[in-house]
Amino acid sequence: MGQYHISGLPVVDEGGRLVGILTNRDLRFEAEIDKAVEQVMTCEDLVTASLGTSLEEARDILHRHRIEKLPVVDGDGLLKGLITVKDIEKKIQYPNACKDSRGRLRVGAAGGGGRRPG
Repeated sequence: MGQYHISGLPVVDEGGRLVGILTNRDLRFEAEIDKAVEQVMTCEDLVTASLGTSLEEARDILHRHRIEKLPVVDGDGLLKGLITVKDIEKKIQYPNACKDSRGRLRVGAAGGGGRRPG
């Protein structure tokens, strides 16, 4: 998590069902670095959102529970996504960002076709 600057991640079982979440808060005061993820992660009273939750609804849930990451699960408890406080902040900061139908940022590039001098 430190190497890739990830502050938290959902934990799923072999079938893709959400079983917990591991965040910097879980690790901050953990002295034993060889513990298994399942021994350190938060697994009780997980706050989740269902598919179709809007960003406004997600923001309210995050604020109400004072958390920064909101796993999105389907009716069977399968992890389908993760909404973070940073996602919402970026949506506000960059309202005109070009995104595809699934909300993913589009990337574009352009190159000149002219001749190089010399």
